Amino acid sequence: MLHPHLRSNTDITHRQLEKQFISNLQSVNSPEDYEGFLKTIAAFLLPMEEVLHQFPLKTLIPAIDARKRSKDLLEDIRHYDKNWELMQTASLPPILTIYHAIGALYVLEGSTLGGPFIAKMIRKQTGLDSTLLYFENYQEKRKAMWNKFRMALDQSALQPHTETITASAICCFTAYQKWLEINNKPSYAKNSNSSM
Repeated sequence: MLHPHLRSNTDITHRQLEKQFISNLQSVNSPEDYEGFLKTIAAFLLPMEEVLHQFPLKTLIPAIDARKRSKDLLEDIRHYDKNWELMQTASLPPILTIYHAIGALYVLEGSTLGGPFIAKMIRKQTGLDSTLLYFENYQEKRKAMWNKFRMALDQSALQPHTETITASAICCFTAYQKWLEINNKPSYAKNSNSSM
């Protein structure tokens, strides 16, 4: 089964990304910090999602169009900076086949499970109770969306590509972690007006 294999073989890089994400998030203490933080993660997430959806994922993954979350991230950012456009992007892992795309999608879809915890941290640290669309995506459908994705991973058509999918997920976890590491700032506010 692909999902248990993915979970066990990506555990180390998954935990490294989680640790780095929380470290960055701890620097978010104001709406200005939050704006800067959103722009930082957008530099990785927006181009990654664009690359993934160039592949015919709907043949393998249910509700693939509903899994496009960039519009929510952009709406959150443009609440603060209405004319913002992404100018600088992170270095992405190679996504050369649909199986690489599924490995990277495993990282992005898995991140939705932590969304409520992240939103709670942001509320507590900033006093905000809005512009949390990205982290609260799927809302009450979160578990159902994840379960459908997890079941899709275990379909027989993907089993011959287990190692490719797993290696891609590891590369995605690592690339995102490194991007966050080099952009971990004591205060994001001073960077919130940048084009990143």
